[in-house]
Amino acid sequence: MFSMRTIALKLFRAAWTNVLTSISIITISICLVMTMSVYIYNANTQMKEEIQALFGEMDLMVGYNPEQHKVLTNEQISNFESIYGVTKVSSVSLAHTIVENEFNTTFYTAGVENDNLVKSRYHFTVDLTPNDVVISENIARLFNKDVGDSLQITFNKSVDGSLEADIGEFIIQEILPPIKGTESFSLILLQNDVLKTWMNNSDEQTAGMYTLIKTEDNIATSVGMEIKQLDETLRVDVASDYDFIKENLQALLIFMIVLSVFILLISSVLLMSTFQLLFYKIKEQLMVLRALGATTKQVSRIVQSQLSLIVSFGVLLGTSVSLLVIKLWLPQLISMMKLPSARTDLPLVFVIIIAASSFILLQFITQWQVRKSSRLLPLQIASDNENLSLQWAKWKTLVVSGVAVIALLLFSNSQLIGKSSGEGALMILIGTLLVSGILLYMMPYLFTTLLNISLKPIRSALGKEAFLACQQLMPQVRKNMPIVLSIIGLMIILIFSSSLFKTIQSTEQNYINSQYETSMKITNELYDPTITLDLIEEIESLPSVSYAYAQSNSPLLELKINNRWEGNNFEAIDVQKFVALNKIDAVNGNLENGLIITERFAKEHQLSIGDTLKAGTYDVPLQQTVPIGEVQVIGIAPNHYFYIDFYMDWSSFVVALNPPVITDFMVEATNTQQALAELKYLEDRWPALKFTDKETIIEQSNELTFQRWSLFVGVFVILIAATCLGVLQTLLHSVYAKRGDYAIQRLIGLSPNGLMKLILTQVLSFVLYGLTVGTFLGLLLTRMLGFIDEGAPIFYDFFTLGITSLVFLVATLVVFALQGYWISRKKLANEIVDM
Repeated sequence: MFSMRTIALKLFRAAWTNVLTSISIITISICLVMTMSVYIYNANTQMKEEIQALFGEMDLMVGYNPEQHKVLTNEQISNFESIYGVTKVSSVSLAHTIVENEFNTTFYTAGVENDNLVKSRYHFTVDLTPNDVVISENIARLFNKDVGDSLQITFNKSVDGSLEADIGEFIIQEILPPIKGTESFSLILLQNDVLKTWMNNSDEQTAGMYTLIKTEDNIATSVGMEIKQLDETLRVDVASDYDFIKENLQALLIFMIVLSVFILLISSVLLMSTFQLLFYKIKEQLMVLRALGATTKQVSRIVQSQLSLIVSFGVLLGTSVSLLVIKLWLPQLISMMKLPSARTDLPLVFVIIIAASSFILLQFITQWQVRKSSRLLPLQIASDNENLSLQWAKWKTLVVSGVAVIALLLFSNSQLIGKSSGEGALMILIGTLLVSGILLYMMPYLFTTLLNISLKPIRSALGKEAFLACQQLMPQVRKNMPIVLSIIGLMIILIFSSSLFKTIQSTEQNYINSQYETSMKITNELYDPTITLDLIEEIESLPSVSYAYAQSNSPLLELKINNRWEGNNFEAIDVQKFVALNKIDAVNGNLENGLIITERFAKEHQLSIGDTLKAGTYDVPLQQTVPIGEVQVIGIAPNHYFYIDFYMDWSSFVVALNPPVITDFMVEATNTQQALAELKYLEDRWPALKFTDKETIIEQSNELTFQRWSLFVGVFVILIAATCLGVLQTLLHSVYAKRGDYAIQRLIGLSPNGLMKLILTQVLSFVLYGLTVGTFLGLLLTRMLGFIDEGAPIFYDFFTLGITSLVFLVATLVVFALQGYWISRKKLANEIVDM
């Protein structure tokens, strides 16, 4: 006697290829999900470590806003230290100082203690004495300094309305390199006892301008709330609550959830399709067992044993392959592709949870096939023409309506609590998945309705073979819906992921374009006033340069509007050159007293071209605005000039009275590398000039973006290949199983070429429907998830989308043209015998 388990194993012999296919699909799915999840888990951990490396051990930063003109006292520091959960407090003072008598610019200067908390925050290692200083690498470059050199630092302090200069000579003890992933910065660190005496409102009780606080684990927020109770005017910043930290972690989480859900969806529908093929192969054996008296329970045990064995092998093999990928292949790939260093830790508990969850989910999915197989009677098993018609019922209307209402409530509630909050983002994510689920559930019914509507037009336009193919599709819709769902899921993943990648890349490039209006930029880092407009002619005389113009800093200008002085910053520009370059519209008026304003400012104050306004400048000794003349509005600029509302020509009398400093030269070159080489001589004249070009910056940005996403691209390629193979294999078996139907159609007059046309029409209908609906749902899901950050632009990668769709269609055409040719050319007598 054979046990049910032995019978189940022996039945595998009839369909061993389908068994291996099922195991391979599960293996690939588990490997994809686990590798991606562990990678993102490690990326998440690494991001937190990098954030900690950036902010140090600090959990809270407490102090007053600059406009409050208040400082922290020693008594307040003692109160902070006495709060339960606070383990370390370190005071910091702030000032802007002048270095080496370069009076045109000031540098960010911090007064710090010598404890590990502040050292971790500012990344220095030495203990500072009153005569020591630590500077950043950028300042060392600007002033050609090294460790051991002296550095003169000046602070202008206001005393009784006049300025007094505190001047000190300090010895450089350490030079700070740029933090990884950030641009070069300018920073000076002095001992806190020295710097806090330079602050205007400092006295003997002053501890600093703000303080860094380290707390015990997970209580930073509660400590911050207690500090606010001590003084409500204090500003308390929790390091883990910074927006960019939340946004990065939130983006990773959303990406992981959406990608995992749809990878499992594709895997599930491919498995269901493969299970159908598997039981198509062993249906005769099941029919014999039922005819011999096997009960529903016994058949159920046989099928359950088979599917459980397939799932178990697939999960174990997928987990094993994932471990090899993470520990062996991933480090080699990172090294080979010169990707940024990534953690390859293997959190066993996390891996076990993923494997167990996947096993439970797949076991749940297999119950559908178990129930279906156990319910069938012998004659039903033997029948190829099972009734697969789709009918809409009232309970389906109730379920779909209920889920739609829940999704609508989630979206509405996310509006109330804020889209960017964690709860709001989660509500939008769940609501989006529910809407996608509703649409996916309704796909078979929509497909059937579409076929019914289009039968007559298809016959008129494409002929009787196409009409016959579409007519025969209707009973196959439910059977082949896993194929369509696989393609839909793939397209959703592809659109969502490629759009996220494209959006990040485009956003970064837009930011670079906003910073680089031309192909090159020369920056005057020390605001050297000896650099004048005469340099433009010198630059434009070079053969590799098309044109150049200067950008200024933004001095303050007062305008009298409605009998009130209103201050705003202005920028000096070459108006005629800007008009010639189509940056602004042509202006009519005298440039010497002309003023160009933004559309935003004009609308706010009801100003139009030709209006005359009194101009003034703020006199510090008199503490009031002094008139300097009149200006006339000669142009209104578009609002893309976001930060500055006033523009004047370099020839303006306002510019002559309050000369702006040239901060940048924007240079458009016909050959960037040649222009950089030709302009190198300027560094000898002004060592503080910094040369950068847009092409290099964009290349570096694209390289970093590609490095961040290259591992995910590998996941997508494997997923696309696996889905394509699974879909083609399922369709091949489906077409092969219908050879008897095709033989009958040939008997009644269908030509071999007509049969090929019929087969191609049927398979292309499913593939095209999946691609079309998947594209629509992918665009919809991406747009709906975009509501989390509504102000952010979304860019779609239609090139990748088109290439993937084309590959699917070409592969389908080639494979089924060959299969159709093979079936249509076989001897009809042999086909009838094999029926």
